[in-house]
Amino acid sequence: MRTALRWSVVTSLVAFSFALAGEPTKVEKIDAKAAAALAEKGGATLIDVREEEEVTSGMAKPAKWFPLTKVRSDPAAFKAFLAKQPKGKLVFYCAAGKRAGEAAEQAAALGYPAANMGGMSDWEAAGLPTKPKP
Repeated sequence: MRTALRWSVVTSLVAFSFALAGEPTKVEKIDAKAAAALAEKGGATLIDVREEEEVTSGMAKPAKWFPLTKVRSDPAAFKAFLAKQPKGKLVFYCAAGKRAGEAAEQAAALGYPAANMGGMSDWEAAGLPTKPKP
């Protein structure tokens, strides 16, 4: 009887763990103009996750830079970087949107409101301001 009860508890805990692990994090998709308006009002921080060689061509004017390779290689530094950002949505972008989605997922998993703006090309196509690499 005790073995059956233990087995039942273990099985329930494992099932619950898999259910939690399978829950997708909530990452919003946002277009460049909406992201720019939100950032201008102080409701969002734009974060460029492209690599250094990509950022040399410029980045969104209000953006901060934290490359995805560093997100992957140093999660503690990423967590510390996020903690220093003002309250509001964290809006990530890269060249096309895939890496921004990955970074946004990681931020959302840490409890931050996160969005994927897509790529720098979306920002430029919207005619929004850029700045040189920091």
